[in-house]
Amino acid sequence: MELKEFRRACYEAARRTRGQVVRFVPSDVGRNFETGEITYDHRTAAVVWTQDWDEDGRREILGIADAFITFGTITFVDEPGLLAVLGELLPGRRLYSRAELEAPIDLTAPRWKRHYVAEHWRPDSLGKILFNCWD
Repeated sequence: MELKEFRRACYEAARRTRGQVVRFVPSDVGRNFETGEITYDHRTAAVVWTQDWDEDGRREILGIADAFITFGTITFVDEPGLLAVLGELLPGRRLYSRAELEAPIDLTAPRWKRHYVAEHWRPDSLGKILFNCWD
């Protein structure tokens, strides 16, 4: 997926879920993910998008977080309607729920043994390792 496709999906998902895109934040040093922030009456949610390598090659990963993301800290949230619409708009991409992203991981598993974040910062959940965040 290209950045244009990600942004287009965020705009369409916002329209379908009665939200409004307020900004996009690109990846940079220390951030391996892009965000598209969508505001609703009850919160502003950030659609987070990154790419990771697994046994089958590169795959694209999306989740939903609280829009207040600081260096090294990310809080995943539930926004089921938004996640469902993104699933329709971006078939074939891996969308994770809050429960999946907050699930503990086994850093000794073969997949994570050579992962830079796992080796140096020892994250305690799937979301923290996929989106390079640690406490």
